Amino acid sequence: MAADQLSEAPQITRLIDACAAAADELAKTRSLVDALERENRATKERLETEKRTTAIMQELIDTQHQEANALRTAMNAENEVIAAKDVVIDSQGKLIETLKKKRGSPWRRLGDVLIGAALFAILK
Repeated sequence: MAADQLSEAPQITRLIDACAAAADELAKTRSLVDALERENRATKERLETEKRTTAIMQELIDTQHQEANALRTAMNAENEVIAAKDVVIDSQGKLIETLKKKRGSPWRRLGDVLIGAALFAILK
């Protein structure tokens, strides 16, 4: 039996060494898994940050488009107002020219002056 125990001793030593090596390997694997999980969490956080940044940038782009459309609308309205004023000025110019050409006769002017003088005398 003593001989059997001596031959089993190197096998037990090898078994213990193998178990110790497996335990070391397991400890290293766990630390690498933990590091990989931290890296995955950091990557997910960066992805979420990028998604939020992209959403905010898209919102800014949409706001700029709306602002540009509002400015275009305001400029078109301003141009319409200017065009309407130009039409009014042209029509007033034409009216002035028409009134200059349609001067009343001297008898009519004299009648208007006499009517004005009569009203003034009555009201006084």
